[in-house]
Amino acid sequence: MKKTIRIILGFLVLLGLAFLLVRTPDTDRAEMVAKYGNEASRFVDDGQGGQIHYREEGNKDGPAILLIHGSNSLLQTWEPLVALLGDKYRLVSLDLYGHGLTGPSPTDNYSADANIAAAILVLDTVGIDEAYWVGNSMGGWLTWRAGLSVPERTAGLVLIDASGAQVEQKGELYLGARLARSSIGKMLLPEITPRFLVKSSLEENFAQPERLTEAQVDRYWELLRFPGNRHASVARGNTPREPEKWEQVKNLTMPVLLLWGEQDKVIPVSHGRAFEAAIPGSKLITYSDAGHLPMEETPEQVARDIDRWIEGLVPDSITPVEE
Repeated sequence: MKKTIRIILGFLVLLGLAFLLVRTPDTDRAEMVAKYGNEASRFVDDGQGGQIHYREEGNKDGPAILLIHGSNSLLQTWEPLVALLGDKYRLVSLDLYGHGLTGPSPTDNYSADANIAAAILVLDTVGIDEAYWVGNSMGGWLTWRAGLSVPERTAGLVLIDASGAQVEQKGELYLGARLARSSIGKMLLPEITPRFLVKSSLEENFAQPERLTEAQVDRYWELLRFPGNRHASVARGNTPREPEKWEQVKNLTMPVLLLWGEQDKVIPVSHGRAFEAAIPGSKLITYSDAGHLPMEETPEQVARDIDRWIEGLVPDSITPVEE
């Protein structure tokens, strides 16, 4: 019996040592704010103990665009669009709860309503009553959900490879998402998140992985490990996505533009076609050379199409962006 106990204890010690060797600790909050904030970075108190990180950039006199990133992403995913559209548009981006420099929700609430409320708080803070909402993936889901819940704040919606369509063809989850859905992944990923896992997941989101830079990988990896974000990922994964809301998408009354990467394996282009069929007057544009993140992979095309679409809605108020 004593020998068995010693063997078990020895095994537990070895297991503990192995865990310490492979564990990837949280990054330092102050260091991350200094490294990944910029002169436009601001924080707003959400009234619940949290601080929402946002940026307001571009032309303060131009039409307002609100940019909503996807799951396990961050507001920097929009930097290429901000650079391309900033001379003409007023661009506001934020880190959703559990992402980037915002960190976890103080109430552990990662529902659509909670994130939409955070976005509205940012709009209120910068003094914008109505904006064009642009969202990718989970952010696209939040965008069309906002069109249903706060239509008075949405001049129009741009859904980029958005989630939420209830269609027969399912996507192929990238490696990190597959692990996050498993029981062992939920237990280990908040403590063990190797860089190669993040890089592999990003490569699966790109049609042409060679476009992915090491700096992008570092940014995603380091901000995923921002204090509390990994635990928030698990909580967010357990949050109901309310698929029944799909039945209401036909009730959207504002203009809707759909942009989709034809090589998106995570949310296939068939989902974009389902949105187009369900939303009266919507328009779908696809990109043959893009995957799940067109705004990072082919930003020039995305910026051009958003600009032309908004220009078509308000032709007398703005001048086209020069190509």
